[in-house]
Amino acid sequence: MGKGKEKVAEFIELRSPGEKLTQVCIRTALHYERGETVSIYAPDEAEASALDDLLWTFRQNSFVPHVRLERPTEPLIEPVIIFSNAPEDDVIGRAEASVLERAEADVLILASAGEMPAWLTEFDHIYDFAEVYDEKRSQAARGRFAACKTAGYRMRFLQA
Repeated sequence: MGKGKEKVAEFIELRSPGEKLTQVCIRTALHYERGETVSIYAPDEAEASALDDLLWTFRQNSFVPHVRLERPTEPLIEPVIIFSNAPEDDVIGRAEASVLERAEADVLILASAGEMPAWLTEFDHIYDFAEVYDEKRSQAARGRFAACKTAGYRMRFLQA
């Protein structure tokens, strides 16, 4: 979350639901190997749990060190975090440090998202998914795409 850097939003087209978790892991590993920090927003508990497991095993003889952020007061020492509570969620508590303040990551990956989170534009590099196999999810992705474009991100659209 550096200031003054070019902002980039990359939307990855998914043609089936089974592609997403693998794509999240691939993008996470790519940035981890570059020495960058990654925050993965996964508000769906089952998806967050699956990502937690998959990041250890998705490639043979390799893993991506990471942590699931359970409480905002936990110290962050891993280069990759998975968080489920949006910074404005009451679960975190307004008096405590927000996820964004504690997770100044180079990259944000939206493992699941509906509407455009208000805090999204705090990140310089975002990955999101255009789930074209489902009209409701596809429509939500179009809204997030438009919001990123309006916020001044350089937009990229990729195939999985």
